Order: sequence, then C-alpha cells, then structure tokens
Amino acid sequence: MNNSHLFRKEVVVPPSNFKINHDDQLILVGSCFTSNIASFFSQACFQFYSPFGTLYNPVTIANNFKRILNREPYTVSDLVLNNERYYSWNHSSIYSENSEKETLLLINDEIYRFNEIIKSSSTIIITFGTSMVYEHKEYGLVGNCHKIPSIEFTKKMLSIEEMHNTWRELIQLLNTKQIIFTVSPVRHWSDGAIENTRSKAFLHLLISSLESEFENTSYFPSYELIIDELRDYRFYKKDMLHPSQEAVEFIWEKFADCYFTSSTIGVLNEVNAIRKLLEHKPFNPSSAQHQKFLQKCLTDINTIQSKTPHYSWKEELEQIKAQIEN
Repeated sequence: MNNSHLFRKEVVVPPSNFKINHDDQLILVGSCFTSNIASFFSQACFQFYSPFGTLYNPVTIANNFKRILNREPYTVSDLVLNNERYYSWNHSSIYSENSEKETLLLINDEIYRFNEIIKSSSTIIITFGTSMVYEHKEYGLVGNCHKIPSIEFTKKMLSIEEMHNTWRELIQLLNTKQIIFTVSPVRHWSDGAIENTRSKAFLHLLISSLESEFENTSYFPSYELIIDELRDYRFYKKDMLHPSQEAVEFIWEKFADCYFTSSTIGVLNEVNAIRKLLEHKPFNPSSAQHQKFLQKCLTDINTIQSKTPHYSWKEELEQIKAQIEN
C-alpha cells in the first residue's frame, strides 16, 4: 500500500491542454531556477534557447523581449563601466566585455539572432524571481546591479498594474506562442522574509491576471511544489534558499507529466537508457565483450537520432568511436 499521502500534502498538477515534444523549439528565460530546469531539457535532448542570462523581475524580461521583437538595439546609454568591464543594465553579468563596442556587439547580435529564433519557436517558459527591483538614479529600472554601490540605487516593489501592462502588450505580440509562467521557489532573503513573501504574492497575482486574459498562457506550480509539497529544508542546498538537485529533479518529473505526451516520455526513457550506457566504465576496454557493447551504443544512438531531430549526438558518437578498436 502506498502511504506517501500520510507524510505530505500532494500538489495536484493536472495535464496541460497543450503538449511539448522533441520537434518543438523552446525559449527559457528568467531567474536562476530556469537554468536548473534547462539542464534537464539539455539532458533530454530538447532544443532550447536562453537569452539575456539570469534575470529576476518581470518588467526587465518583458522589455528585453520587446527589443528583440522590434529589432531595437542597445546603445552606449544602456551600459555601465565597473572594474574595467562594460555591462548591460538589462542583462546578466555574463554579457560583459572590455570595451563598449564589444559589449554592444555581444548583446545586439543576440537581438538579431533571437528575432529569427522566436519566429520558429513554439513555447516560451518564463520564471519570475521577484517583483522587488532596483532603479538607478540616472538610468532607471535595471535587471542587474553589477555590484555597483547601493547608494546609486533606490529599491521598490513593482505594482501589479505596472507589470501587467508591460506583459499585456508583449503577449499580444506573442499571440501565436504558448507561454508557460512559473514563480521561482528561490527565496530572496536579502529583501527580508516579509518582503520576499509579498514579492512572490505579487508575481502570483500578475500571472493569474494574465492567465484569465490570454488563452495562450498557463501556470506551472514549481513554487507550490517546493514550498507546499516538499516543505522541508532537506530539499534545499546549504544556503537554505535554493532548491537541492533532488528537489529540482522532482519538479522536472512533475513538469514532464504535465506537458509531455506518453510518446515523448517514451523517447526520454530511451535517451536516459543511452546515457546510462555511456556512463559504463569497462574493466577491459579492448575486450570483445566491450567492443560489442560499444556497437550496441552506436546502434541505439542511430535509432534515437530521428526522434530527437534538433539535438546533435556528435559528442556522444565521438566518445564511442574513440573507444572502438580499428
């Protein structure tokens, strides 16, 4: 008898009315929780893109999307110099170079590339982290402070109306895409416990208002799965703020059950089986038995390639061929 219900309250995640498969091209944006889920999409051989780097607030994310759709480049006024590196106020710190020209080339090249990518993408997955933001006294709202002294910023909570108006305009431009919203379970503890709770509440209300207005939007409850179902510090990393690998894997499994068809899950099982085979460490690499095993791996990959059309198995194939005796 399954007694798991005696030890926790389960968050019911009903199947989505639209599905994701390996033919789709996905866009993943938002907080650091997005990158955690992205690693599972990568292992599962999906094609996805993640512009902007890690961003937390809804307005910066939406404004960046609008600039891509409108092919509106960033300029020198969007940059800040700190420790001899140039950064974008609207991107994560990975978008930095030693000169203004190089930094603008980096971020504007992404605008033009993603303008085309968005056209062929079917689903956008967006994770909001906080509605608490910082405004630079000269530039205005920023997506990242880049370790600039706090005295140069003012801190405020975005209003639901401000966030909704920004996203309402954007979703009207993305009306052919399926948009999945989620709220990051990562606590922004530096804002304070009460402020963090209020900030997350605003994000939930924002998404609820968008869901009620736009049929192409939906909500996946990653926040509730961590906070309400797992609900234990053993599912967090040492900082007690970020979900553990076990917790993120739990979220991924729930996501798969919600958005993947049985055939897509079948492909995932095949992919996982191949990855387990590739982890095998032979006692005798040159033995006939191991050579036969490698040939089986090649056959399995050749079979799965047609089912994962956007994923390149080049690295795995090279790994196997390097071990095959000529």
